[in-house]
Amino acid sequence: MSSQNYVFQDNQHDTEHIRLSAIQDEFDPDSRRRLSQIGIAPGWSALEVGVGMGSIMSWMADQVSVQGKVVAVDIDTRFIKNTNLPNVEVRCLDIAKKKLDTSCFDVCHARYVLLHIRDWKKAVENIWQSLKPGGWLVIEEPDFETSKAVAHPDKESVNRVNKAILAMYESMGIDPCFGSRLPQIFQQLGCEKIMVETYVPFANGRSRISQIMKMSAQHLAERYIATGVCLQADVERYIAVADDPSVWAYYYTTVATIGQKPLPHLVTNLKRIID
Repeated sequence: MSSQNYVFQDNQHDTEHIRLSAIQDEFDPDSRRRLSQIGIAPGWSALEVGVGMGSIMSWMADQVSVQGKVVAVDIDTRFIKNTNLPNVEVRCLDIAKKKLDTSCFDVCHARYVLLHIRDWKKAVENIWQSLKPGGWLVIEEPDFETSKAVAHPDKESVNRVNKAILAMYESMGIDPCFGSRLPQIFQQLGCEKIMVETYVPFANGRSRISQIMKMSAQHLAERYIATGVCLQADVERYIAVADDPSVWAYYYTTVATIGQKPLPHLVTNLKRIID
């Protein structure tokens, strides 16, 4: 049995392809900026967990060049493009169940992955042990609690759907505010140089983020309604609002957390040599 709770696992190929394309168009620029911020460079070894369509994987492969290497892992590799890149290795595996080589990566990046893993602590442990001392961890996860509609006749319907999203994840044993836990998780790991960024889209209908959430609602409507928090009519109004450019709303927050795995304490090691 997979340790994943991925709610889009059964989405139709073409529909999921469109949804993943929209996600990478919306969020890749910030992910690339964060990875550039830590200094990803030729010769680095990089790990991408939860590859999606492989856009960040391909970008990292270009950054590390032929002197470096990218290992990309996912439980579903059907959407990955550019798998013939000479410095990329794609592995179909469950990061919560399969350990990677110890201390072999200079950076690990994951976006919207841990939220969907039942045993996320084991996944984090496996990722952490695969990082070299001095390696960087870059994780981006959502907090759905910030979503809300503003002044509009269908505001209450939209907000009922937002509450249903929280209830759906909670019924699956998933924390829908998982992103907000990342800074504390990084502290508990012993990360140094921790940096936290939050991104809360405030967007109107027909924007990329509204279309992403519209596609989610279309696929997950039965799950939303099954929570008892919203009705079919609420989901229909939510979808209509996502297509109305005159309506504005706050969408889920992305919490991006960056940290560095500590280097061995050189002073302590020197003292031992002297002693």
